Formats: sequence, C-alpha cells, structure tokens
Amino acid sequence: MVIIDCHAHMTDDVFYMDLEDVMTKCEESDIHVITVGMNYEDIPKVLKLSEKYKRISYGLGLHPIQALEHRDKRPLVASDTTELEDWLAKYHHSCVCLGECGLDFSRWLCPTSNERDGQRNALREQIKLAKQYSLPLNLHSRSAGKPLLKLLKEEDVSGALLHAFDGGVKAIREGVYQGHFFSVAPSIVRDPSQQLVATTVPLDRLVLESDSPALGPNKGESNSPSNILITLDRLGQVLGLPTSEIAKATTENALRLFPKLKDEIVLDP
Repeated sequence: MVIIDCHAHMTDDVFYMDLEDVMTKCEESDIHVITVGMNYEDIPKVLKLSEKYKRISYGLGLHPIQALEHRDKRPLVASDTTELEDWLAKYHHSCVCLGECGLDFSRWLCPTSNERDGQRNALREQIKLAKQYSLPLNLHSRSAGKPLLKLLKEEDVSGALLHAFDGGVKAIREGVYQGHFFSVAPSIVRDPSQQLVATTVPLDRLVLESDSPALGPNKGESNSPSNILITLDRLGQVLGLPTSEIAKATTENALRLFPKLKDEIVLDP
C-alpha cells in the first residue's frame, strides 16, 4: 500500500546532490511525498519537482518566519501574501494544499506583540486564499499551539493539518475537537511532543510526515521521506497495532485531508 508523507521540504539544498537516490527509495518503499513551499523562492522549485517526479505533490504557502537576503529572519506580515494570490490563481488546480503557513512565536524570532499580530494577519490572508481555492491548510505552529487553534476557530477553519504540533494534551484535544489532523514524524523516537501527539490523537486523525530534511530519528542528521517507515514502526509499538493497519489508516486519513491526492497516486485494488 502507498504510504503518504504529508509534509516535507524536498527543495532544500540538502537534497541537491542525492535527490535521485532519495526518490528511488520512495519508489522502492511506495511512498508519495507532499513537498511544501515556505517562500516565493521555493514556488518555482516545488512546481519543477512535481513535474519531474510522479511521487511528489506540492503545496504553496508562506512560512511565518521569512529569511532575508542577508540571512537574518523576520516574521511574516499580511502584505507579504499579495503575490501568493497570483501564484494560486495560476496553479491551484494542481496544488494539493496551502502551506506551509501558520504561526511561530519563538521568542528569539518573534519577540514582540506587534510582530505576533502581524503573523496572525498574514495567516488570516492565507486562510482567505485557502477558502477561495478550496485548499486544506498545512500548518506550522511553534510555541503557538493555543494561539493557532484560537485563530482557526475564529476563522471557522476545520480539517487542517497541524504539523509537528508541540502543544500539550489540552491543546491537542481541542485540535481534534475542531476537526483537524495531526502528523507524526520520525523524531517520535526521541521527541516527547511527537509521542504525546501519537498517544492523544485518535487513529482516524493521524497522518505521517517526515518534515525532511528536519525531524529525523537522529538529532542533527539529515532526514528523508523513507524514514517515515521508522515512524510506522514506533507508532505500532506505542499504539499496540500492526504497522500494516496504521499504514492503511494514515493513508486513508491523508486522502480525506488532501482529496486531490486521489488523482495523483496509484492505490492498490
């Protein structure tokens, strides 16, 4: 059965030299990958990858933290999203989600209330676009689980993906109550927040992600989509279920979450 990696960054420079080998492993393991954009520089790259590799689908969006040319970083603001509407107008038919977008309230990246409000407004603009083009959201939330859920409720958003969610049990349950999905990465073998998601979220709301090249099983080492097989093994141990059952459930969940995938992957009869 095909296994779906719901959140990865295959345009990262880490994959420049060995992307062919990485995608060959995906072919061998029957893994389909959603690679998400983070900025305008990413957009042409994700489009090119999706054209070249049949096992890559894509999302378009703007990460809440943007890098400047001199390598400093700044929080996203609403005016940054104007160009995204033009890209989506042209490519929404083949885009499977809007993302990566969300909130990042890390103190060293977004220390002031004005900057956090700016991020909120930028996310609201992206939510408008997601609704306009009927695209599910692929969401980032670092140190911002509760504020993100509050905003999603205010904007009447349901059925989004909460990637690498680091909130507590109460926030996770609120996300489930609102109708969202949660993804689990290979870092589950070392990350208590991922273990908490796995043990709190019902199986019918869990999907898999690699977040490649981040969130690998070994801290500091580059990650790749084939490592979601490690996620499956650990989920089997944590949930006390066969990995085949978890693979089937997470694939079915991903197809409910991202319905356009049904036109892009080949399912076993």
